[in-house]
Amino acid sequence: MLRKSVIMMALATAFTINVSAVQIEVPAGQPPMPGADASIPANAYEDYRHINKVAEQEVESKSVNPASKLDKLYRERSGFVKASELADYSQSTVVLLHEGDKNIRLSVPNVSLRGDVVESPSGKQGPLFAVRSLSAFLVVGPPHAKELNKYSESKGKYMYPGLRNTSWKLMSNNAHVMYTEFTPNDTNTSYGITYGGWVNTEDPYQDKAPEVVMSNYIIPSIESLSGLDAYTNIEHWGNFNYRIPKTAKLISETVEDETYDVRTYEDTGFKMRVIRSLIKKEKPDVTIIKIPTLYFLHKYNDLDTPTQYAVVWNNGIAGSLVDSYKPNSESYLRHVVRDSVYVYSYRINYDESKTSYTHKQLRDMIEYVGFDDAARLRKEPQWREEGSYKEKLEESPVFIPWYMEWINILTQ
Repeated sequence: MLRKSVIMMALATAFTINVSAVQIEVPAGQPPMPGADASIPANAYEDYRHINKVAEQEVESKSVNPASKLDKLYRERSGFVKASELADYSQSTVVLLHEGDKNIRLSVPNVSLRGDVVESPSGKQGPLFAVRSLSAFLVVGPPHAKELNKYSESKGKYMYPGLRNTSWKLMSNNAHVMYTEFTPNDTNTSYGITYGGWVNTEDPYQDKAPEVVMSNYIIPSIESLSGLDAYTNIEHWGNFNYRIPKTAKLISETVEDETYDVRTYEDTGFKMRVIRSLIKKEKPDVTIIKIPTLYFLHKYNDLDTPTQYAVVWNNGIAGSLVDSYKPNSESYLRHVVRDSVYVYSYRINYDESKTSYTHKQLRDMIEYVGFDDAARLRKEPQWREEGSYKEKLEESPVFIPWYMEWINILTQ
């Protein structure tokens, strides 16, 4: 009798749920999930290296710039131009929130050019974290879509493992803007995510419509950070905090070249170094992703490995991640971040075939950092570009005004 009841329940479920994609389920009577594409794997978000055909064509046509300071390096190293240009186009954005009752991470296959922190609509649930790419924007934080009701053309509900109270709204005009709201199963804290931008199939950074990115990359990437507690501990170093595996041992604390404070940890199959040095105000910001990218390519001469790059935002503070993963061989992870006094370089060299931790576990761990004075550090917009390109974006009649117009709408 029990077996028959279970079978009948399974059949009832099968007839009341429409699967619009491999990873998204839509309850009966609800519209299909916008942009859901069953051909995209549910774990596609794990790949931080998203290179489309337009990017490849741009790179193939790229020639050495005789006026570039890197000209000598480009000429001496065959393939360096291609590797560094592909790194620019293939960057992802990762957002981690771990203040107060917030405890999630998510990723977007797009670059980060600027970040802003603004008050949430209620002002009581904590701030909203906004990130701007070239043709799109992302907002993450407490639910914030009340004003979007005036603009959205469709809305509905969906189901995804690990999430409840899930819903979406979509505005599709010249620009497409999609919003999702959800509560992770392991908490009572609700969140909202907005992702919007122009649909441009010739964009070398992101040629997919925002609803495709939301449904197939952002939503599947949403994870609770509580899983890190099972295998890592938080270490503190002044204003800075970071995670290490519970089985790792601190083997030394030294000063190198009279400049770098270094903590070294070891465990079976990997070595981790956390390096702290004073910010040199006359020098470029070494946490802007182009600098650690060039450092890696130059030092390791590894132009063929499909290395992944991401700008990682922890509670609104940006850092840069380099992830060179080689299954069953020595791999490399580096996260560079700063506060108002120090630059921190958090590095792991490991062999996944020898350690008890997976590539994803170690990457999730190294992405998580924090600062005691994060609220002070993020008061001003954080630019991920410097020099003439940043100036061009600042002077653009579209780049900041369009972005801030949407921020104002979402924070009303």
